[in-house]
Amino acid sequence: MTDAPRGRQEVAVTILRAVGDPFEAESMEAGPAVSEPSHVALLNRLFYDSTVDLGGLVRIGSRTYVCTRAGWRIVPPGRES
Repeated sequence: MTDAPRGRQEVAVTILRAVGDPFEAESMEAGPAVSEPSHVALLNRLFYDSTVDLGGLVRIGSRTYVCTRAGWRIVPPGRES
C-alpha cells in the first residue's frame, strides 16, 4: 500500500450551481478574492473548461466561491445558496 504524497491533501469539491444570476455575481465583485493558490488553479480550470460560468458557485472544502467578472470571490456566510 502506498501513502499519498506528503503535503497534498484531498479536499471535497462540489459545484453548487454551474451558472447563476449575473446581477448577484456583480454584487459580490468587491468581496475578498481567493487567496489559496491551489483553489485558484482549480476554480480557473472549471471556468476555462466551461464547467462553471458567471454566477456559478463552487465549494472547496468548507469555503464557497462565486465566479464574477472580476474573478473568483469568497461567498460571505449565509449567501451560499
